Amino acid sequence: MRLLEILRIILVSFESLFVGVVVVTYLYLPDFFVGIGSHFKKDDDVWRFIPSIPMILCVCSVKYAWKILMPLDGSSNRRLIEWPGYWKLKYRAIISVIICFACTFGSLSIWIYTFSLSELTVGAIFIASIIISLTVVFSQFLAALKVRELMEP
Repeated sequence: MRLLEILRIILVSFESLFVGVVVVTYLYLPDFFVGIGSHFKKDDDVWRFIPSIPMILCVCSVKYAWKILMPLDGSSNRRLIEWPGYWKLKYRAIISVIICFACTFGSLSIWIYTFSLSELTVGAIFIASIIISLTVVFSQFLAALKVRELMEP
């Protein structure tokens, strides 16, 4: 049952929708990614720091995952932890952080392998890592607000 929940979290999400959009764009509109990748190949100083955006979003993801799982700072979160659906919430928070780490790894690969990867691949990795990281963090932000709202005494 837990494995099915993990598959559902991964496959039925906005993140997987955006992965699909990136794959379709990669296959049918590659010039979009080639244009972005060519900017990285030019070795502009600005483009050296832009891939750090997923790293920053990953830090935000960890922060929001903690706020989802432990929403009350000064009081007890026991009511949430003892809730029967808590394990699903915990899995979602952990998988979201893992997805952000994967996006960070993708952006690090741009820094390391920019000149050995094609412009198409560099552009696709960059756009995918930005969009997916933003989606994860925004979803976690909304979840943290909702959990906090439900847990307020």
